[in-house]
Amino acid sequence: MSAIPYVAFTLERHQIETLGERLLAEARLAGEALPWTAGAELDAACARLAADLGVRLTVIAADGRVLGESTRSSESLENHADRPEVRAALATGQGRAVRQSGTIGVRLLYTAWRQTRGEGVRVVRTALPLTAVAKNVAHLRRLLVGGLLAAMLLGLATSLVLSRRLLRRIQRLVAFARAVAGGAPAPYLAPERRDDLGVLEAQLADMAREVAATIAALRVERERLEAILSGMVEGVLVTDLVGRVALMNERARELLALPAGHDGAGRPLVEVARQPQVSETLRALAAGSAVISRDLTLDGAERTTLQVNGARLCGPDGQPFGYVLVLHDVSELRRLEVIRRDFVANVSHELRTPLTAMKGYAETLLGPAGDDRETRRRFLSVIDRHSERLGRLIDDLLTLSDLELGRSPLRLGMVAVAPAVEDVLQILSDPAARGGVELGARIDPATPALEADADRFRQVLINLVDNAIKYTSGGGRVFVRATAVRGAEHEGMVEIAVEDTGVGIPAQDLPRLTERFFRVDKGRSRALGGTGLGLAIVKHIVQAHGGELGITSAVGRGTTVRVLWPAAAPSRRAGEVGG
Repeated sequence: MSAIPYVAFTLERHQIETLGERLLAEARLAGEALPWTAGAELDAACARLAADLGVRLTVIAADGRVLGESTRSSESLENHADRPEVRAALATGQGRAVRQSGTIGVRLLYTAWRQTRGEGVRVVRTALPLTAVAKNVAHLRRLLVGGLLAAMLLGLATSLVLSRRLLRRIQRLVAFARAVAGGAPAPYLAPERRDDLGVLEAQLADMAREVAATIAALRVERERLEAILSGMVEGVLVTDLVGRVALMNERARELLALPAGHDGAGRPLVEVARQPQVSETLRALAAGSAVISRDLTLDGAERTTLQVNGARLCGPDGQPFGYVLVLHDVSELRRLEVIRRDFVANVSHELRTPLTAMKGYAETLLGPAGDDRETRRRFLSVIDRHSERLGRLIDDLLTLSDLELGRSPLRLGMVAVAPAVEDVLQILSDPAARGGVELGARIDPATPALEADADRFRQVLINLVDNAIKYTSGGGRVFVRATAVRGAEHEGMVEIAVEDTGVGIPAQDLPRLTERFFRVDKGRSRALGGTGLGLAIVKHIVQAHGGELGITSAVGRGTTVRVLWPAAAPSRRAGEVGG
């Protein structure tokens, strides 16, 4: 729109110049045709010629007097010497001016031509109203404004159509990018046109396919890593350099006694684990240790011993970006190490006691005391008793070793419970009578036969009943019960219980009763002639038959040892039962 005034002004100036050239030519023609007179005669000639040319004609003397005028009497007109076009014509031969006419009151274009004839000089001036020029300019302005408005409307409509099409394509690209960023499958995208936006659409489609392939590969790797971590028996815990948890597998949560599903991601390890010893391991790594290994004992319902192996995680540039801790539960291993050390110490002590006694009495017999028959007899009796104890100890150790290593094959057969119990009670009736202990049994008639090695089964009963007799004071009672187990959990099993009214066992010692050489009252056990291996042998015999062993006791109220033993298959009970 700002160009319209400039175009109108330029057009008006061009038309004025063109019209001025025409008027100047007509002034020359008029000068040749007009007589060199003045007054009414020249006014009439100017009027006729002006009517033919369609212009206003004025003849002006060199001093500015009007000699002739086509529109009115020249005598009534004022001096024109000060008119710019007249001055220019007198000075240069021709002049031009555009101004408001004082004579007729309209805006005119004046052109003046200096005409000479001998000594005479006059100026012939033509004038034409600019109303036609103004009309042409106004008409052109209307055309320009109309054309410009039409062009603007057409451009607006075109741009609206194109912008809507472009907006639709951009919105499709935005929706596509949002879907890809949200992890959803990328929708179909193909370039609509071969323009710059089409190139972008094609590149985004290619990028989406590459991103989808990368995400799929990462998902596979993540699932593989999670499967590996979840299948590990060790706990794995990864933190960043400031101790915030980045990764933790299920086993680590179990070892640190964390709730299920609590991954602790992004939280400080000291808040997640609540075990200062674990945080101290991280501080040791941060202090400069590249790899560290230590045992940590965690307090809780059960004291757990963890072997923690820690290391720094370093990037390709060698700079650390985190730490990894591998937690391994070594509680059972440490417990077995303690048992092994106790076993070595106990077996050494158990062997040293009879050997020392035997060596002492033998050395005594080699001296003068050996010459006395009664003394020699008494010392030899002691040596024989200790050698017998040493033999029992070695026999029990060999038996236990054979059971643990599976070198003692089981001769399985059908064993009736009642006859076996009666035999054992008969064998141990004398020791029970000497201790003033009453023996008894109640065998359910419906108790099925056992699938067992008869000798090993009797060995179990002898060990259990013998122990019960030894730890029951005079006037006490040892009772053997046997019945078929009812219930889906232990279907097809027979329960054999040996109950006594003895001194009982403290609750803290119950878990260790089946350990080798473990004695609740060491002095009493040795005085009774036990080796400390009886219950260990019983446990291994029962386990070798696929059974279970359980012990309950209360101090001063007695002890009950329960053995769950597999019953023989019904198809075999029709045959002869071993006894």
